[in-house]
Amino acid sequence: MLNIYNSNKNQNNRTEFRFTENDTFETLQQARQDLIGEIQAIMEYDNHIHSTNDRTAIQTWVHIKNEELEHVGELLGLINYLEPSQKQHVEAGISHFNNNQ
Repeated sequence: MLNIYNSNKNQNNRTEFRFTENDTFETLQQARQDLIGEIQAIMEYDNHIHSTNDRTAIQTWVHIKNEELEHVGELLGLINYLEPSQKQHVEAGISHFNNNQ
């Protein structure tokens, strides 16, 4: 198992975890891969929802899809935390889109 943390004991004898630059890059890439997975899951649930008339199945898949959408938000938050400059570019793109509507 890969240990991605560099840890040190602080003066209160608590372990502090710090990422190295390489750790942050790997974590960022993993979060991006996870984001792709969540979007793919949302697309699959949409396909399921539109392929049936069963109300119980639709309600179940809509609920699960909405949870996946929350995961997208959490992962975007993580990505913005790990790569703050990316947030600025995404917000600029959203603003550009909104101004062209």
